Amino acid sequence: MSGSRCLVPERGNSLWRSPHCTSCPGKMWWLLLWGVLQACPTQGSVLLAQRLPQQLTSPGYPEPYLKGQEGTTDIQAPEGFVVRLVFQDFYLEPSQNCEGDSVTISASGMDPCRFCGQQGSSLGSPPGQREFVSSGRSLRLTFHAHSSSEDKATHLHKSFLAFYQAVAVNGSQSTSHASGGAEAVNTPGDHPSKNCCQEPYYQAVPAGTLTCTAQGTWKDRQDGPEIPHCVPVCGRPVTPIAQNQKTLGSSRAKLGNFPWQAFTNIYGRGGGALLGDRWILTAAHTIYPKDGIFLGKNRSVDVFLGHTDIEEMLKLGKYPVRRVVVHPDYRQNESHNFNGDIALLELQHRVSLGPNLLPVCLPDNETLYLSGLLGYVSGFGMEMGWFTTKLKYSGFPVATRKDCEAWLRERQRTEVFSDNMFCVGDKMWKHSVCQGDSGSVYVVWDNHSRRWVATGIVSWGIGCGEGYDFYTKVLNYVDWIKGVMDGKDGPWGS
Repeated sequence: MSGSRCLVPERGNSLWRSPHCTSCPGKMWWLLLWGVLQACPTQGSVLLAQRLPQQLTSPGYPEPYLKGQEGTTDIQAPEGFVVRLVFQDFYLEPSQNCEGDSVTISASGMDPCRFCGQQGSSLGSPPGQREFVSSGRSLRLTFHAHSSSEDKATHLHKSFLAFYQAVAVNGSQSTSHASGGAEAVNTPGDHPSKNCCQEPYYQAVPAGTLTCTAQGTWKDRQDGPEIPHCVPVCGRPVTPIAQNQKTLGSSRAKLGNFPWQAFTNIYGRGGGALLGDRWILTAAHTIYPKDGIFLGKNRSVDVFLGHTDIEEMLKLGKYPVRRVVVHPDYRQNESHNFNGDIALLELQHRVSLGPNLLPVCLPDNETLYLSGLLGYVSGFGMEMGWFTTKLKYSGFPVATRKDCEAWLRERQRTEVFSDNMFCVGDKMWKHSVCQGDSGSVYVVWDNHSRRWVATGIVSWGIGCGEGYDFYTKVLNYVDWIKGVMDGKDGPWGS
């Protein structure tokens, strides 16, 4: 239908063209479950990228897509900006050499790159490089689902969910581009002798006189000898929570609110937090529990990351652990002493950071422990007597040591409350931290560095209800943590 054009909304866009679509007017009843209009353009759609991320999905997502669909979307950025595209979900039917269903990314100055489902996998796989940044102002995404004898939905394949946004071009702007394959342009943490770091998830250290060109390569203004390396950016979620005063109960976390959150399943469910791109910070008692019935029973250490739903985490797959390092002060056989309740898990491989997978920062000063300072703890622990499958979080203030000691005495408790711990909450305030949250971290916003910092690790408490919770004081262990991560752990490795 020449001369006609279907409007595509700026947020929550779906690209679609059907070989059976003959006209656009009168077809405005195509409304997705997410309130997204399905358009049927004859010459593709054009979207204007803005600074805030906007959603782009395949037709009907998250429902399985229909065969015989195809569509092209051009994403354009304003003058002085480039387009960043990040895949969050990617499930296409497997095909040999991508001859069947596929997604193609192309832009001026880069070779087109086609992605499809992975052979031998029922759900396919996302692109090895989940983030693409155009070298110019525009980037094109083409989705193709080949026709079959019956125009029916695939059983498990829901195609893709992506986010696009406009990113300013400046001297420190990092860009990455799709090469001929599905692997990332550079491996995070390596020395990128050619390609730049992927901001905002990584930064170049040291930057020196090097700048990033529009082609995504380093250029040295003074021919300096030092090449920077890409290091993870910590404590800066793409989708941060709105910081409010403490509220009753817990809230459901959205994707990207706590991108460092880990889910563990060793002697039961627990939590942890991503440090850098290869380490998980957690509580020692999740690995070596105080309960004597577990003594001598070794369990596999499974770690899951990258989502707020346990079922989705399981689909993404576990991250194999290379090494477990428990602090030497931890005493498993002393049931009332949680001193040294801290451990590190080294992953076998570096993780690829993105909007839903980012590390948290370590504390560097005592002001982050001032009484009354509001912090947040997230986890998959028990809620109202049931284990939740959705990530929840609660806000609690740091309590005074004097109040916590008095509260313990009132209850004639014998647990050790050492200087390596601090407490959170209010004796009149109902808390929601419970079984299954152990190992997760308590984070506070550092106004000075403008980032989220993990000041505590969920360690122990007295029941699930009113009162205080007790946390491992991470600041006291920062030197040990850095020593382990730098490979200077000596006799502490296990």
